[in-house]
Amino acid sequence: MIDDIIKTVTGGLDGLVDELLKSATGKVKEKISEAFAISKLKSFKENIERIGQVKTILNPDSIVNLNEIFFNEAVLFDGEQIKSFSQFGSKQVLVEGGPGQGKSLYLRKLCISEGTGNSFIPIFIEFRNLKYQKKLKEELMEAIEDLGVKLDNSLFDFLAKSEKIILFLDGFDEVPNSERAQVARELETIVRTYPGLSIVVSSRPDSGMGSSFYFEKRKISPMLLDTQKNFVNYLYKTDKQSESINSILSNSIFISEVTTTPLLLTLFTITYNARQFKPDSLAEFYSLIFPTMLYRHDRMKIGFERERKAGLTDYQMQRLFDSLSFLSLNDNNTRFSTFLFQSYLEKAATLERLPENIEDLLIEDITNITALIVRDGFDEFSFTHKSIQEYFASVFISRLSEDRKIGFYDLVINDFNAFRKWQNTLAFLDTIDERNYIKYFLIPYKKKALCLDEKSKININYSSLMKLIGSDSKVRVDETGDIKDIYWGDTLSSVLYVNYSEFAKNSIRNYLVNKKSIIAEFLSYCDVSDYIEFQNLDGDFVILLDKLIRESKIQKEVSKYLSMEFEKSTFKSEVLDMETELCISDRATDSILPF
Repeated sequence: MIDDIIKTVTGGLDGLVDELLKSATGKVKEKISEAFAISKLKSFKENIERIGQVKTILNPDSIVNLNEIFFNEAVLFDGEQIKSFSQFGSKQVLVEGGPGQGKSLYLRKLCISEGTGNSFIPIFIEFRNLKYQKKLKEELMEAIEDLGVKLDNSLFDFLAKSEKIILFLDGFDEVPNSERAQVARELETIVRTYPGLSIVVSSRPDSGMGSSFYFEKRKISPMLLDTQKNFVNYLYKTDKQSESINSILSNSIFISEVTTTPLLLTLFTITYNARQFKPDSLAEFYSLIFPTMLYRHDRMKIGFERERKAGLTDYQMQRLFDSLSFLSLNDNNTRFSTFLFQSYLEKAATLERLPENIEDLLIEDITNITALIVRDGFDEFSFTHKSIQEYFASVFISRLSEDRKIGFYDLVINDFNAFRKWQNTLAFLDTIDERNYIKYFLIPYKKKALCLDEKSKININYSSLMKLIGSDSKVRVDETGDIKDIYWGDTLSSVLYVNYSEFAKNSIRNYLVNKKSIIAEFLSYCDVSDYIEFQNLDGDFVILLDKLIRESKIQKEVSKYLSMEFEKSTFKSEVLDMETELCISDRATDSILPF
C-alpha cells in the first residue's frame, strides 16, 4: 500500500512544481526550475519515501512500512482521529504528547498522507538533526537541501508565501535546552513573517512552546482500555496471542492505567510474552525491559543462546547500559555517531570497571542482542525511544553515592535547563530512589518555590513568582484593559508539581482582572513601537506579562499578593509535614540499625 501512496505523492509533486512555475516570474522562476530539476526532484521523492520506512521496538531487526503498522486509534485528539492537516482547522499546529504516545510516527504518517491530496509539498524535518549554529530559517533551508532541494532566501520566501508547502517539524523537546527559547522565538518570527505557511510541530508538554499563541495546541489523548485491547489485537493477528494480554488489561486496573501509550503497551506485550509477569509499578515495568530484550531473540529458538562478543555477564551488561544511558542523556543525545558511541562506551566501561578496548564488541552486543539502541543511518545509532534512555539513566543515578545524588538534585532544582533535560528521569527516581528524591529534591524544591524563610513564613519574591508562572507568559487584552486570555509559559512547577503552578496562575489571573485601569494605562503610555508590536490581528493586544508588571512597577505588590494567597492554602503545611515524616523515618532507621 505504501508504494501506491508514494506514487500518488510523487505524482502530485510534479503538478505542484508546475503550479509554482506558472505563478513565479523572473529569477525566482529560474531558481524553481533549477531547484526542482528532474534529477533533484527524483532525490526529493526518494527522501519522501524514506519517511514511511521505520523500525519499531516490536520488530527492531527489520524496516517496515509505516502504513502497515500504524494504528490510527492510538493517536486521538479528544477522541477524534485527525488524518489530514485540514482537520486541525489552523495553519500552525503544536501536537503535544508525552513519552511514547506516537508523536513522531504520527507526524510521519501525516506527512505521507498530505502528499496524496496534491495540495502541499510535504517536508519532514527532525529538530534533533539540526546543528543550531545559524538562524532557524537557515537551518531549515539546509535541512531541506539535505532532502534534495537547494533554497536561497528569495526562493524560501516565495515557497513559504505560496501556501504550497507544509513543514512537519518533529521533536521540539529535543532542541538543546540552551537553544530552546531562542528557537521558539525564531519559529514565531517565521510564522509572523509567513502567516500562510503551514507548520506542524510535535513536542512533549511543557518543553518551551506553551506560551506561544501562534500555534494551536492539540494534545494526544491517553489510550483508553477499549483502544488498548484493539491495539493488542492489531499487533497480534492470532486470537491466542492477544487473548491473554487483553484479559490482564481488563482485570488489572494498574496495568491498564500504565499502558496508555503505544510504546508502553507494546513493551508490556513483549515482556509479558517473554516472562508472564505483571509489574506493580512503572519503574518495575521498565526494569524488566533490559533483561527481557537481552534474551528475547534467544527464547524464540529452543536451545539457542546468542553469543556475546564482549563476553559480559547480564549484570555487567545492564550496569554498562545504565552508564551509557546517563552519559548520552547528559549530552542531550538520543542519537549519536559511531565515534561518539565508542566514546560513551569507553567512559561507561571505566565507570563500571570493565575491560578496556571492547567498545566495538559492545556496539555489536547492544545493537544486535538488546535492540534498545539501533542503527539509524550509515554512521548513526539511536535509542529505540528516549524514555528507555531516561529510565536507565535514573537507575545509574540511583546507584551514586549520597553526596553525588545531593549534587545532582541540587543542580536540577537551581538550573531550569538541567531540569528540562532530566525531568522524565526524575519521574522514575521518585520511585526507585524515593527517600533521596524526597529529601534532596522534592522538599528543597517545594520550600524554595514557596520562599519559606527561617520562621517558615511564605515570602515569594518576584523572581520566584516568575518561575511559578513562566517568565515568557503573555496576557491578551483589549484597549480598555479587559483580559481575554493568558498564554502561560512552561515552568519547572508546571511539569513537576502542577498544583503549585495552577494555584499561582489562577491567583495572578484574579489579580490582573482587578488591574484593568493599570493595563489600559500601560497601553496608553507605552512606546509607539511597543504598541504596534503588542497588537494582534484580531484587534487585541498581546503583552509579555513580565514587561507589563515591571513597567507598571507592581512587582512587590503582586509578589506580596501571591505570598498571601499561598499562606491561605495548605501547601506550606503539606511540605512541613513531609519534612517531619522524613525526620521521624530517619530517626527510626537510626534506632533500628546497629551501625
